[in-house]
Amino acid sequence: MFRGPGSIPFDYRSILIKVGMLIGVLIIIYAILWILAELHLIPMIIFALFPQVVLLLIGIFIFYQAYTRYKQY
Repeated sequence: MFRGPGSIPFDYRSILIKVGMLIGVLIIIYAILWILAELHLIPMIIFALFPQVVLLLIGIFIFYQAYTRYKQY
């Protein structure tokens, strides 16, 4: 792994793959919730709260990435 000034690694491939997977999964879940809400199979409140759940998951993901990088170096 190549290191630049300040010993910050330039290996971002694994992080980009994880971010892509997270975004893909969130889009799939959002689409499923939207379909179920349109069919009146779930209450609209669940569909309305989904953006806050997404923000929570993104926050957890960022914290986890920062924590694993901190422990790694």
